[in-house]
Amino acid sequence: MQNDKRYIIPNKPGKILLDALRNDGLSINAACGGNGTCGKCAVITPMGKILACKTIIDASFIGMEITIPTQSSSASIVNTYERLQPITCNRNSTLPYGLAIDIGTTTVAIELLNIKTGERIAVTSFVNSQREFGADVITRILSATTGAHSELNKRIKQDICTGILHILDSSGVSAADISLVVIAGNTTMLHLLLDYPCDSLGVAPFTPLFLDMKKFVFDTLFGSNPAINCEVIILPGMSTFVGADISAGLLTAGWQTAKGHNLLIDLGTNGEMTLFSDNGQVLVTSTAAGPALEAGNISKGMASVAGAIAKVSYNSDTNVFINETITNAEPIGICGTGVVDITAELIRHGLVDEAGGIESGEDAISITPGISFTQRDIREVQLAKSAVRAGLEILLDTAGINYTDLENVFLAGGFGYKINLQNAATLGIIPQELTKKVIVLGNSSLGGAAQVLLDINCERDIQKLTSLAKEVDLSTHPQFSNLFMEYMTME
Repeated sequence: MQNDKRYIIPNKPGKILLDALRNDGLSINAACGGNGTCGKCAVITPMGKILACKTIIDASFIGMEITIPTQSSSASIVNTYERLQPITCNRNSTLPYGLAIDIGTTTVAIELLNIKTGERIAVTSFVNSQREFGADVITRILSATTGAHSELNKRIKQDICTGILHILDSSGVSAADISLVVIAGNTTMLHLLLDYPCDSLGVAPFTPLFLDMKKFVFDTLFGSNPAINCEVIILPGMSTFVGADISAGLLTAGWQTAKGHNLLIDLGTNGEMTLFSDNGQVLVTSTAAGPALEAGNISKGMASVAGAIAKVSYNSDTNVFINETITNAEPIGICGTGVVDITAELIRHGLVDEAGGIESGEDAISITPGISFTQRDIREVQLAKSAVRAGLEILLDTAGINYTDLENVFLAGGFGYKINLQNAATLGIIPQELTKKVIVLGNSSLGGAAQVLLDINCERDIQKLTSLAKEVDLSTHPQFSNLFMEYMTME
């Protein structure tokens, strides 16, 4: 392709090719964290494709010219959210503007608001460049603990500063007029931002070095460009895998005024769920769903960029899949919503059996010329779906309630914003009984950060929330394995 890059392998015997590429400033994706399973770091040599993460430079490679295929990083990212509560603006500041920031594992969103009126002035969003080091939290932690920590810290700070400069430039707002910055994100992202070691996050008992609210002066954290002179609030989390993004999301869902029992589900690269009730109960859990539901570890998976298959239906009369891509561009891969649609259609039309095997006996099903959905892809989706459902059942059982007791099911995150609910129910991610109770929030983490930005009382509210939270540990729960196997079926 026109934008493919050429690269001469350097004289660095013994070095992993992926590391050499990155050291020379080349952006290359390794969504699996460099363990050789995702295939995203493939480069083209005169002998064919090789995985950069699994290639050790030796004499046969030194001086060789290789081609690095174009990797799009301009994703269609959800940076909006539903405001379910009246806006309260009570920050006592002479400066008119503030910034709310959500650091996601996959994407970053920044919102510029007038803190006196609550008006959204501008918003920007972009792919978190750390994603090259792993698509999910676990692989990101692995990268951080095996030599990439400093680079990951540098990347997220540069991403945020670049995003702020862009939003200020596009809106005509001066950096000198920013009075406050509020940041939400999952626990790992905030550890990387603040340069805390991640070693304890990835091994039992999975202990974070901090979960409490923290406050800094902007330039001590980010430097002097942009030249912002204000306080930065880092929002508190609830556990290693249920972080400040979920705490902020609960503010967006109206935790403070909730009636009855309510459920918040964030189906990102990690499946986080929170059950909150008007009796003060807050139960949280997370499940290692993996990145499949966002198209990570899917053979033709990709971010939500132009050409990604995002909607799919199956015509049983013609045995043809009908696809809709982002921007109606030529299909080049499958994004998360497309993965859910495809799997639901396979179930709906009997193209897979109850165990998830392809009925035809083939190893893959063609979705469109050049793009297939493989048996391994189906297994990845099964594992993700099963982990989410098992976690959901245990959370409700711990609270002593069932589906009928729930008032609302809040669906958070970009994936939840775009997902076809009926297809999610067919697949079994969301029980059919709950689809009519779903309220789609969008980027609720950004929404909660914005609430704290505007309303000083929300600082107290979110700290009270995190003090009430009790974690349900699925890894030690006696029923998790049984439920996990039960929900592996495709029916």
